[in-house]
Formats: sequence, C-alpha cells, structure tokens
Amino acid sequence: MFGKLFGNKKQAKHNDNQKVLNEKKELLKHDKKKETAKNDKDIGVGMGLSLNISSDKNGFSISSLPVGVSTGSAATDFYVYVWFIKDTGEIFYVGKGRGNRYKMFHERAYEAEKIREMYDTASRFVETGLTEEQAIELESKEMTRILNETNDRLTNRITPLFTKRDNGYSRSSETPELQFETAPYLYASEIEEHYFGIQSRSFDEVMYENLKAVVFITRSARDEIGIIYGGEFDKYQDETKALLSTNGSKILKSKFAKSVTAWIYIGDDYVTNYENDQEQALEKIGQNIPTFHLIDVWKFLKEKLGEVETVSKEEIPINPIHNRVPLKDVKNLSNWDKGFDEGMPYWEKGDKERKARNLERAIELFDIARYNGYNAPALYTSYAMAYRRLKDFDNEIAIIDEAIERLQSEKINVNETTIMELKERQEKAFALKQKQNCSEC
Repeated sequence: MFGKLFGNKKQAKHNDNQKVLNEKKELLKHDKKKETAKNDKDIGVGMGLSLNISSDKNGFSISSLPVGVSTGSAATDFYVYVWFIKDTGEIFYVGKGRGNRYKMFHERAYEAEKIREMYDTASRFVETGLTEEQAIELESKEMTRILNETNDRLTNRITPLFTKRDNGYSRSSETPELQFETAPYLYASEIEEHYFGIQSRSFDEVMYENLKAVVFITRSARDEIGIIYGGEFDKYQDETKALLSTNGSKILKSKFAKSVTAWIYIGDDYVTNYENDQEQALEKIGQNIPTFHLIDVWKFLKEKLGEVETVSKEEIPINPIHNRVPLKDVKNLSNWDKGFDEGMPYWEKGDKERKARNLERAIELFDIARYNGYNAPALYTSYAMAYRRLKDFDNEIAIIDEAIERLQSEKINVNETTIMELKERQEKAFALKQKQNCSEC
C-alpha cells in the first residue's frame, strides 16, 4: 500500500533531469541521512512528504515528520516566525530561525520575497526561546494549522504531509479542467494568481507557416499527459511527427535555434515559465516564438493531410547480444538503498571509462552496477550513450526498454519528462538501426 501511495516520491532527490553530477550529489545527501536513521523510516524527504512509520505491540502507527532540517545546534534561542500582509493579515510564509533570521532576505523563498516587495508586510513570532528540535516541530504544526484552518496561501515549498490542502503551487481554480484530446492551458498557480494577478493563457492557434521548423517542449510533463492522450501518448506523438515529416517540417533540438518557427508543448506548464522562455527567445534570437500544443498540431495536420502511416517498431528486427544477467537475477531488486550502495561505485568507474572512450570496459562496469541493484536513470543513460558510440543500436534499444519498464514498475521518482527523454533516445536508435539495415542490404 505504501509503495503505491508514496513509492514514486521516495527518491525525489535522485532524479535531477539526468544531470549526473547533481544526481550524485542528491543521492549522497540521501545516503548521509540514511546513516542517521534507526528504527523509523523516512519516506519522501525530497518532496516534502515525510512519514514516520514505527511499530509497537499494537501494530504500527503513521505520523507526519516535521519538514525542517536540523543543523545539530544545541542553542535554545530558536524561534518560529511568520510573514504576513498587513492589510489582510494573510500569512504567506512560515519559518524558523535565530538572531535576525526573521527579517533577513531569503534567497530561496522567491515568491515570498516577491510578496514582501509588492505588499506592505510584517513579521511576528509564534514562539521564542526554543531548542532547534522544538522550533522544527512547531514550524510544521503552524504550517499545518494554517493550511487546515485558513485560506492563506503559503509559499513554503515543503509542507507537512497530512494537510487538507497544498501550499498553493498547483493549478489555480480558474484554470480550465484537463480534457481528452483537448489542448490544456499554460496555467498560473494559486499563489501567482492570488498575490500577483497572473492569469492562465491558452496556446496559440496553429498557423501553417509556423510549422516549418519546430521544437518539442517536454518540460514539466506530469499528470496531464494521461488525461490529454488517454494513456496513448506515444501514438499521438508518433502520428504528429509523421505528419510533420510528410508536411516537410523540420524537428529541431534547441528551442532557441535561429531557424525555429514554433514550439510544440506535449503537456502544460506554468505561464511564468513560458513567459521567461519568450523573454530569452527575444534576447537570443530577436523574436517571440509562436507556441502550439501537440494536440492542436495533430488535429490541424490530420485535417490538412489526412491519415498518415507511422513506422512500426515491430517491423525493425532487434537482436541484442550481451552478457547481462536476466533482470530477475539482479541482486537487491527489492532494496533500492542497498542496490545504490553496492552498485553506484561501479557506475561511477564505468562512466569515467565511457568518457575516456574505453567503451567495452565501461559496459562491463555498468553490468556490475546493474547486477548489484543500482537503478538510477543515469546508469541507463550511460549504457545508451556507450552503445550509441559503438553503433550497437540493438543493445541501446533493449537497455532503454528495460530502463523504462524498470523505472516505472519500481516507482522510483522518474517523472514523465525522464521517460520521454528515454523514449526519444530510443526512437533515434530505431531510426539509426533502420538506416543501418538499409545500408547493409
């Protein structure tokens, strides 16, 4: 039950969009925290989902852990404070600290600082003279109270688990609901809408002349994918790409390429992210970019070109030859932490060998990392890059198949964007394999 509810959030810090160094850094943080854990289990630290699961003679109990992080200080002059808007009394931030912390600039609290800049705000103490542990606990209780008993929108990024509502970063209530085969909206969060007056906006109407050179935007793909595409995203993406190819359109990689004529979103996103991208486009290439949704492009081109055949991957024979043990024989399949401990060092050594172009040795080390249970997206990305360099597209395709199946089934926090990146790499490998087959004919 807990794996189903929280498993996909347990390792949130381990997935940093395939940025390997960041991933290692976050994983090492997790490892350090794990060393301090004793009889209780901490689930979902990276997402602000903290559960304390402990057993006793009556079975087990569940409680929400405090969201704060201890520095180990023995001081007793900690306090908990809130920032609020004077005119309305709305609390928009809860914090703990000592000294002048309550009135200092908070670099990571971007939205809170923006509110302090725009509104007449003040601060007050909830309680003073606390130990750090007491302050951490009270901070969580105060956040829970606000989210359960008021309508105030907190800008704290991490909030206690068992609250009646979230902290205001989800789609605002004014955002149109997601629908099947319907383009969503670039949305404003509750915080953005309430405090800053930002409104959701629709995607641009598809114009034929803007389909000459497009870039697919896969950022922030989440729950909307399943609703919009009815669980068949690959079908819609493959058909759209085939339609674009038939139309003579180019699919580019960089959204700031000088020749780009449109961005095509596969999901939705914050309207502020979209606006930031448009500002960058204006700075880098001197123009704003028409922004369409894949569903609208799919409908537009189907109406213009009719049905189009997509290349069936089943028609491309794949025969991967390797010495990897079957997945069922991998160690630590049910123990992610142990698999990380025993496998990650081999992946690190292997990736150094890959970068040094010692590809066969790199793959041997990746096999050992995999055998020991290491299951991070970076491992499979490294595998795929090594096989690509060797032009072994069969094994590249096969290892990506395993990556997608394994990452999804084991519920490690791999968002849709990560899966899509793997699928895009696999799609390219299929195309290269097909080209390779043709050249051998």
